[in-house]
Amino acid sequence: MSGLLGHGDSGPPTGSPVTVVLVHGWSCSRRQWKHQLPALSRRYRTLDLDLPGHGESPADLLAGPPTVGALADSVVALMKARVPSGPVVVVGHSLGAAVAVEVARREPGRVVHVISLDGLVHLGVYEKQDEAAAAGLLAPLVEDFGRCGDFGAAAVRMLDGFVVARDRLPRDELAATCSALDARFGLDLYRSILAWDMREALAHTAVPVTAVCAAATLSPWVRRRYGTRIGLVPVPDVGHFLHLEAPEVVTPLVRELIDTLAR
Repeated sequence: MSGLLGHGDSGPPTGSPVTVVLVHGWSCSRRQWKHQLPALSRRYRTLDLDLPGHGESPADLLAGPPTVGALADSVVALMKARVPSGPVVVVGHSLGAAVAVEVARREPGRVVHVISLDGLVHLGVYEKQDEAAAAGLLAPLVEDFGRCGDFGAAAVRMLDGFVVARDRLPRDELAATCSALDARFGLDLYRSILAWDMREALAHTAVPVTAVCAAATLSPWVRRRYGTRIGLVPVPDVGHFLHLEAPEVVTPLVRELIDTLAR
């Protein structure tokens, strides 16, 4: 891998008790942190980034296939270049939460907490799927793309099914970021999410993990299976894009979690 991810760097350059790294989800970009960034960067050094193949980061920043681990390597490289020392909190939405866990796995001495926004526990997707199950989860997106020939439109329709407060979601903005994602890259990355072994990753990641998640999709099965490993913070009346649907609720929650760590 050569070159750094496209990113923003805000907040106090010195004296920040922790650095906050914001990692967006599949087919999104760092623009989706527009509600959280001002609140967090008032106190904390904050890096908001575009993962490879998204936003301002070309896919060829990756030397090989787009896997969760490879994306994590690109985030670690950015951290080492921009903030080479000091504790880090990684906040990830959806796919970004899986990347955040892998970043913590790679940097156990630096990452002190992972905060997931409707990732890890979302609909059970983040447990490793066998080939048949993965194909079934991918089928609606693949079929829709085959019918319309517009990967961005198909991706938006799929993601729209995970949204509760549709009137609060900037769909035009989301559609633009989805449309900018190369179809082959997007599908390969989605397959890699389904192949990621969350249980194995968590078993080898010692840092605390807190999942702020949509209450409606937080199943009893998830509570039983992960409730002792992951701190669960359900938020009512929101969907998968909770940080965009209800920023007035989610942003203070995230800020409070980080403030607690920084005391």
